[in-house]
Amino acid sequence: MSLKSFYWKTRTLISGDYREVERNCIAARNERVIKKYKGKEDIYCILRLYTDEGGLFNFFLKALAGISYSIQNGYIPVVDMQTKENIFLNKAQRRERNVWEDFFKQPAGVSFDEVRNKKNTMILENPRLPGSSMMQLMAMDKQTAYWRKLCKKYIRFSDAVEAEIKKYSNEYDKRDRYLGVLARGTDYLSKGVGHAVQPDMATLSEKIRSVKEEYNCDGIFLATEDQQILDELNKAFPEMIMTVDQKRYRGVQDEKLGQKADYKKDAIAMNISYLAAIYYLSKCSCLITADTGGASGAYILSGGYEYTHCWFLGTMGSTDEETLDINRI
Repeated sequence: MSLKSFYWKTRTLISGDYREVERNCIAARNERVIKKYKGKEDIYCILRLYTDEGGLFNFFLKALAGISYSIQNGYIPVVDMQTKENIFLNKAQRRERNVWEDFFKQPAGVSFDEVRNKKNTMILENPRLPGSSMMQLMAMDKQTAYWRKLCKKYIRFSDAVEAEIKKYSNEYDKRDRYLGVLARGTDYLSKGVGHAVQPDMATLSEKIRSVKEEYNCDGIFLATEDQQILDELNKAFPEMIMTVDQKRYRGVQDEKLGQKADYKKDAIAMNISYLAAIYYLSKCSCLITADTGGASGAYILSGGYEYTHCWFLGTMGSTDEETLDINRI
């Protein structure tokens, strides 16, 4: 086991404790800010997003929460993914670049550079979106309708993402009804403590076959970073699979993708491709997935699916079957 791998496994094991403390401290700080600025006008609400772990849709969901707060209170939302750490840029790069704008346009058309030194600004750090998991979203129709409407009005892709999406439009239009499949795999450590448990290939293939036939889907759009999953589904469903071109990994990794040297080097380009994949996933007739941030993103970006199936199989290291041995009761 590499030193990096040991570090991330150990950190993830204890993350449930210190991450919750951190979240509560941030929430308390945000409450003080909200109280201070309540009722004031002409305020730019800077949504300062940061983390050294979460992926693109972790940031996306936080941004939605902050945009919602801003518009409900008459403030002008501005997303800041430049001031503090994230997995996309190192500290030197962040001096010149707000990585949010690599993926999305600013919700109010105002850049962070335009307002960062203004006095009429307030700062919310890592806003929390109620009901951000697929389990919560699927159980809350009214709230999900709200987030979808908010997303439709305020979330716009960057020019780079729009160009990436356009590359596949002719291919996507060849079929009438797609079954969208989000199959997450090798962005885990070998024992990815804290990640949602994913279905095995036999279970996934069986569900795809069943839903494809029941809902008359003539194509399958697959979003995955796992080359092995792509290869096996191409064999199971020849001439049916559409994907976007993206870097994929084979086999269980010994460290998180966000910590791999090649990921760090190409993180923005890789996530532009990933965002294009989630866009097409959101346009499918039906969706099959497990509980991931990308699934929540596709679910909100979509106008709704005819059918959605999401596996809720517990969390690695806490509720998966290897740690819950019924024979020990």
